Amino acid sequence: MASFVTQGSVSNGNEGNEAWPFRIKLTTDCMRWDSLKITPSKEFEEFILGHINESSRKALESWNPVNILIYDVDTCETYDAKLSKKESFWFNPMPVIGEKPTMREPHSYGLKKAREEYAYSIEPFRYIIRKRDLKYDQEIGFRFSGGRVIVGLEFSVLNP
Repeated sequence: MASFVTQGSVSNGNEGNEAWPFRIKLTTDCMRWDSLKITPSKEFEEFILGHINESSRKALESWNPVNILIYDVDTCETYDAKLSKKESFWFNPMPVIGEKPTMREPHSYGLKKAREEYAYSIEPFRYIIRKRDLKYDQEIGFRFSGGRVIVGLEFSVLNP
């Protein structure tokens, strides 16, 4: 794991919305395989993407993943991850075991349509889910904490 210097913030669970401007309630929709799905939103654009460096922003706009560091302020651990912009079909629900998948649309889904309907993804995220024993309906918070070169996010479980 890479080392990461935080800005001296410590979470005690009683901080206001300002402390964690981007929040996600963990659901079956956002916890996928080994990734955390982030639906594009004003908050994500403003408080996370609005602070990353220009080269990282251009990489995401070009559909290239960006290396990030996630610092868990509750455990003081740092995780290497990637922030990606992915076409919506990457996040289609998994079929129930034993059922054959059904095609909602023909294979000619179309790159243009896929690129209009997208989400962001942080991966790998499964290790953090297991290590922190995260469950559905918990809320987690992110805030930007990087610099000019490193894209860093601080992370905390807001309601354990």
